[in-house]
Amino acid sequence: MIEVVPDIDPCERFQRAAAAWLGSGEMVRTNHLLSPLEEFAGFNYGFVYLMQIDRQSVKIGFSEHPTRRLRELRPEYGAGLRLRACFVGEPKAEREAHVRFAHLRVQNERFLDAPGIEAYFRTERERIRERVRAMHLCAAECQQLVRSLDLRMLRAWLAR
Repeated sequence: MIEVVPDIDPCERFQRAAAAWLGSGEMVRTNHLLSPLEEFAGFNYGFVYLMQIDRQSVKIGFSEHPTRRLRELRPEYGAGLRLRACFVGEPKAEREAHVRFAHLRVQNERFLDAPGIEAYFRTERERIRERVRAMHLCAAECQQLVRSLDLRMLRAWLAR
């Protein structure tokens, strides 16, 4: 959770939250399918993921650790199971995706693979990126970023 302290400037608040996240060791939860800031935003949430099951079907689910979930599901679905996409979200976002694609449901969390699902994941990721970009109000050249932490990856992402 991002600490909200009203008497510090937004840059300092970002610095504190980024430092806590970098110290947490959580950067590899999604096997880098997300940018560092997207993972940062998901620190207290989780991820809605899209896994390819076979040529015709995908699985839409929720997990705090999608790569771990992939390993857990491989015995059930086989070695071909792979993580295709994910976005920061909560269980509610997973349920909304299930409702949205109910017409493609095969069984439980398994759906027919369709271009609309991939497009939905891209749209949701961009929506999250816009929300995350608003977390830090300074320019990419912010001197506090340069001075306080080695956040070159984050600075490059903010500049995109």
